[in-house]
Amino acid sequence: MPNNHIFNFEGISAKRGEQLEKIISYVDRIRENGEIDLFSIFFQTDYRILLYLRSNPGAHPSALADSLKVSRPNIAAALRILESKDYILRKIDADNRRQFLVFLTPKGLRYIEIVGKKLLSLINSWLTILGDDEVSHLIKILEISSDPKLMTDDLKRFSFDD
Repeated sequence: MPNNHIFNFEGISAKRGEQLEKIISYVDRIRENGEIDLFSIFFQTDYRILLYLRSNPGAHPSALADSLKVSRPNIAAALRILESKDYILRKIDADNRRQFLVFLTPKGLRYIEIVGKKLLSLINSWLTILGDDEVSHLIKILEISSDPKLMTDDLKRFSFDD
């Protein structure tokens, strides 16, 4: 089977290779339509920080890092970007003047609302296209896929350093 992708299908059956080819092709088409860009916002650190701050105003950066499972340097970099966009405001902690607390601004809240509406519309469109039976099947797939007991050890401790 010709391999025109960045993936090496060596050791994979022909049938599984064909299935992977189709999945990659469809995901690439979805990406070309721009849907993946919008969907991926939901998983980006910046958006997750804003969502966290909506429920936890005045959070300490270390609480953000711990809750979102992101390194402290990455949180610091994301906060600088969000502050430059006026989505967040950092204020000195009155109890410890060497630290600061992070708050969502009205502009940050509007951003969450706009992106949330677009994401909801996108996902709702996908689910409408699928129909109830396929949505139930998709939910079952995600339920199985999210079970940590079924994850291989390689995926549990995946890193680029391996």
